[in-house]
Amino acid sequence: MVSGNKLAVAIIAITLLGISMMTGCGDGSSKVETAVAAYLGVKDYGNEETNKDNRDDFLYRFEVNGKEVTYMISNGTKDEEGNYDYPIQNTLKEGYKYTITVQDGIVTDAEEIKADETEYTPIVAGTPGEHTLTNFLKTALMTCGTTLYIYGGGWDWQDAGSAVQARTIGVSTDWVRFFEANDADYTYKEKDGDEDQADPKHSYYPYGGYNEYYYAGLDCSGYLGWALYNTFETENGQEGYVGGSTGFAKRLAEKGFGEWTQDIMSPDGINGYEMKPGDIMSINGHVWISLGTCDDGSVVIIHSTPSKSRSGQPGGGVQISAIGDGEDCEAYAIAEKYMSECFPDWYSRYPVYLCEPDTYFTFEGETAGKFTWDTKSIDGLSDPDGLQDKAPDEVLRLLTGKTEAVGESDRVKKEKDIVHGDEQFDEYFPMLEGKRVALFSNHMNG
Repeated sequence: MVSGNKLAVAIIAITLLGISMMTGCGDGSSKVETAVAAYLGVKDYGNEETNKDNRDDFLYRFEVNGKEVTYMISNGTKDEEGNYDYPIQNTLKEGYKYTITVQDGIVTDAEEIKADETEYTPIVAGTPGEHTLTNFLKTALMTCGTTLYIYGGGWDWQDAGSAVQARTIGVSTDWVRFFEANDADYTYKEKDGDEDQADPKHSYYPYGGYNEYYYAGLDCSGYLGWALYNTFETENGQEGYVGGSTGFAKRLAEKGFGEWTQDIMSPDGINGYEMKPGDIMSINGHVWISLGTCDDGSVVIIHSTPSKSRSGQPGGGVQISAIGDGEDCEAYAIAEKYMSECFPDWYSRYPVYLCEPDTYFTFEGETAGKFTWDTKSIDGLSDPDGLQDKAPDEVLRLLTGKTEAVGESDRVKKEKDIVHGDEQFDEYFPMLEGKRVALFSNHMNG
């Protein structure tokens, strides 16, 4: 409703699934409607012309009382460079229900109708605002094994900075719901990773250059941005930490948190080079967190990456992985132990991802490189537990509370014909016209 407007006539009518109000004042009459609606997405999503260059003129689909309606949405306010902030677009999530306010065919407000919270208790819990290396790595583990890879996940809708979820304390229930709504056949982009099967109209990948599914999961930089936010901040809605992956490590050094270098080589157990626990490595197009270097030179890491599932689909997400020359490396045994024992639902879908050393230690340009925390600086993270001097298995035992070390005798030997994933969610909203998005029954019907 327009505040301060002197109303000559007010007609209040109860509508299906909402309240509709007509207000008028002479020739300047204005129609304001409030309704309960399910958000269905951008009209003509995936079409070539539906892209970031014309996003200010998008039309948006909603379901009201079983019927689809289309509205424009207010783009918010502009900054000094003329860019909108898109506050409503940054709250809308497909399949979720909202109370929307519509004025003259334009949605001017949308408030999510909260469903019953999805229960999720991380195996490890960090403490917001505790500036220690141990807490940073505990926090990083909180989303492990329950958050799928979404390209642009953790970034805002307009792909300019941190999403709401990446500036919120705790693990987003949106990530948990999306993980539970999918299985081993989930793919972040094209089926089988085959570009010839590209289907932009039914893909989670932001072909149009804006992030329709910003809320559903995390990419590598969105994940690191969320982990840093939950380490350094104590309240929701502060300035975020998400930024480009290639220059992420260098930016942390520029903030005074530690040291950055491009003097890097791949550890081999002989050359003496190592990645310390908590080190952050930026390569071209990716960023990852080190959990330490093994005696054989292999490295245990945690990151969000679109690794292949047991059914061969590129999906992946936040996981502990190994950098090494083969599955017989020490890092692989450690990653397999913790992913199988701590995150069995994930492990039933995804084997441990073995990363190529030549890929994960190679980069070009002047912005990629390695960051190491200055544990003596008041601006960085202290290391009271001495993690930087510990081996990966010691680090993970400390973080998770597990007491047994990894050894060849207890290395997990899982068969590859594990039943894939959780029970498939079968409630899809019919008006999505076959769009491959598993929606959540507690939002559609709650």
